[in-house]
Amino acid sequence: MKKIFAFLLIITATNTFAQSITSDSLDKKIIAHFDEFKPELYRFSGLSFYGESKATFEKEQIIKELQLYNEVKKAILINKPTNSVFALCHNLLIHSPEKGKELLALLNKPTENNETIANLFTELIFTAEYGEQMALDNLKSNNIGWSKIWAGYLSSLAIYESSIPIIEKIFQQTNDTEIQQDLIGALMYISNPKSIEFIKQIIESTKYDEVQTKAIYALAELSGNDGIKYLESIKTIGKKSKVEKKSSLDWLKNDTSPQNKYGTLVTNDIGFIERFGDIKSPVIIWLENEGLLELKNAQNPKSLIKNKKDQLLDIIIESKGFGLEAVKAQLFLSIEYTDIDKLLKMRQICYYSPNNFTKSRMNTIGIFIRYLRKTSNINEFK
Repeated sequence: MKKIFAFLLIITATNTFAQSITSDSLDKKIIAHFDEFKPELYRFSGLSFYGESKATFEKEQIIKELQLYNEVKKAILINKPTNSVFALCHNLLIHSPEKGKELLALLNKPTENNETIANLFTELIFTAEYGEQMALDNLKSNNIGWSKIWAGYLSSLAIYESSIPIIEKIFQQTNDTEIQQDLIGALMYISNPKSIEFIKQIIESTKYDEVQTKAIYALAELSGNDGIKYLESIKTIGKKSKVEKKSSLDWLKNDTSPQNKYGTLVTNDIGFIERFGDIKSPVIIWLENEGLLELKNAQNPKSLIKNKKDQLLDIIIESKGFGLEAVKAQLFLSIEYTDIDKLLKMRQICYYSPNNFTKSRMNTIGIFIRYLRKTSNINEFK
C-alpha cells in the first residue's frame, strides 16, 4: 500500500510539473506571437503612437490568435492568466468578438491577484454594456470579497442605465454597509434622475450614518440646486451625515444656481494644445482647419453647429480618444441627449489601448453623460 501511495505522489507531482511547464511554455508562445504582431492593448500605451489609425489584422494573425485561444482555454494558464493572455483576449474582442467574450468569461473568476483584477477592469470597460453586466454578475457572488471588489468597480465606473434595477435590487438585499455605499455611488454615476426617489428612501430609512452620508452626497449631485429645500429638511442620524449635509448645502448654495443647477464648468486643456497641436494626425489637422487650436478660440469656446459637432465626435472616436482634451469645452457646449450613444462609444474606445490620458478622458466623458442625463426630460431605465 505504501508503494502504491508513493507511486501516486510521484505521478501527481510529475503531472503538476508538466502542467507548470506547459503554462510557462504557452505563455512564452503567446509572447513570441506578440513580438511579431503588436498587441492592440499596448499599442498606444507608450504615447509614441497616437490612436488615429483603424485597426487591421492580417488573416494569418487572426488564425494564429484563435489557435492560441483554443490552447489557453484547455491549459492551466486559464486559472492564473498572465498579461499576455489578457492581451490575446483583447485582440480577440476586436477581431473575433464572440470568441473574445468567451475567453473573458473564462478569465472572470474570483482572485486576489491585483494585476489580474486590473486587467479584468480594463476588459470590462472595453466590452461596454456587456462588461458592466458581467460586473453586476460578479457583484452577486457568494464570495463576499469578490462581491466587494465589483461593488467598488461599479461605485465609480457604472454608466449604463440598464444596470439600475439590478443595483437597486442588490442594495435592498444586502446588509453590508460598504457595498450599500458603493451601490449608491453607482447610481450617482449613472445619473438617471429617477434614482433620486430611491436615494431619498435610503436617506429616510437607513440606520447607518455612513450609508446616509453617501446618500446625501449622491442626492446633492443628482438633484443639484433643486435639491436644496429637501436637503435642508433631512434629519441626520450621525456626525458624518451632519457634516455631509452642511457641506452639500454649502456647495449647492455657493456653486450652483437655478440657471446652472449642477455647477458644471468644462474648460479646454491649453497645455495639451501646446504640447500636441503640431502633430500631423487626422484629428489635429481637423481641429486646426476649424481654427479650434487657436488660443483665443480655446480660451473662449463657443458651441459648434450640429454637423461639425457630429464630425468631431466621430473623428475623436476614430482617434481612440486622442484630441478630446483640446476641444472638450466646445463639445460640452454642443452635445445633446441624443449624443449619449456616441459618448459611450468614445468612453469604450478610450480603453482600446490605455495610456496616461485615459483616466482624465474617462472623467470628461462621464461628466458629459451625467450632465445630459440630469438635464434631459427623457429619462427612462433602459
